[in-house]
Amino acid sequence: MNKFSWTVLPVASALLVCNPAHGASGKQSSPQVIEIHAKKFGYSPAEITLHKGKTYKLHLTSDDVEHSLRIREWNLNAEMNSGQFDDVLITPDKAGDYVADCGHYCGTGHKSMKMAIHVVDK
Repeated sequence: MNKFSWTVLPVASALLVCNPAHGASGKQSSPQVIEIHAKKFGYSPAEITLHKGKTYKLHLTSDDVEHSLRIREWNLNAEMNSGQFDDVLITPDKAGDYVADCGHYCGTGHKSMKMAIHVVDK
């Protein structure tokens, strides 16, 4: 079983394709949006905390050159292009600490480009 599920959505169709999570009342609720920027040689924010079983939309962009948000344990490598946003839906299903890094060589500080992701039980 995968540690989470994810879907890459083009920005224009994100609202049409998204399958939102259901709240306790049985009504649909939109996933929480977390905006993440990449820039030589880091991410902003540099650390995020997610709740196990909750769906999130990562709203990704680059502030300079092409980057990606790669989380090896989740088999995720999402593009981050300058001047545009791409969305990734994730629903972590296992608590733990994970490290994201850049999957595109972006210069001499590339190997130091990291982001901490903490998944906690609700």
